[in-house]
Amino acid sequence: MSLSSHANISWCLCASQAVFLDLERDRYFCLPEPLDAIFQRWAAGEAIDRDAHAALVDAGVAGADPKQFPQAVSFPVATRDLALAGPGRAAWISAQAIFGQLRAKHWLRRRPLAKILRGLLTPAAPAARSPGEASLQAIAGAFATSAMILPAADQCLPRAIAAARLCWHRGLDAALILGVRLHPFAAHSWVQSGDAVVVGDLEQVRLYNPILVLR
Repeated sequence: MSLSSHANISWCLCASQAVFLDLERDRYFCLPEPLDAIFQRWAAGEAIDRDAHAALVDAGVAGADPKQFPQAVSFPVATRDLALAGPGRAAWISAQAIFGQLRAKHWLRRRPLAKILRGLLTPAAPAARSPGEASLQAIAGAFATSAMILPAADQCLPRAIAAARLCWHRGLDAALILGVRLHPFAAHSWVQSGDAVVVGDLEQVRLYNPILVLR
């Protein structure tokens, strides 16, 4: 997870503008145009004067060290969608997908997003996760099947949380990604392994820039 100098803030470039996610406050925001230009120069490694740095600190996007340049979040561009291989045939995986989504919806109603995501990362991660594309494809198919029972429209976040949890518990190499776009602003969540979307719809994913990557 690439963050700014504040541990709860991540950012990306979107339509030539810096967009920030304050995970603790569960909000997205941008800087005013002059300050955005200063931030982007600073993030690129350009020295800025004390007053400019103080303005970034006041805006909540910089820490005390003016030489601690924040890195924008990035991830490989998605080119494939594993769900297109067909619906899942293992009933037990589809059942886990459905149960996982219901549990994620319950969490989102009762807990802050930051707490949920921290909880997902709490278990010790294996030193190396398996690419396991056949297993990832089975999970993708299970979530495609689950959409016949649970509506998938406007449910990208609980679906992504459930899918990521299912992947990680099986030691699979996958990332939970939150992305944004501007004009108009919108956010999307998906699970991706390498260049392959596991859950989240490739055509939708292509419209968004990753702003938070958990793996």
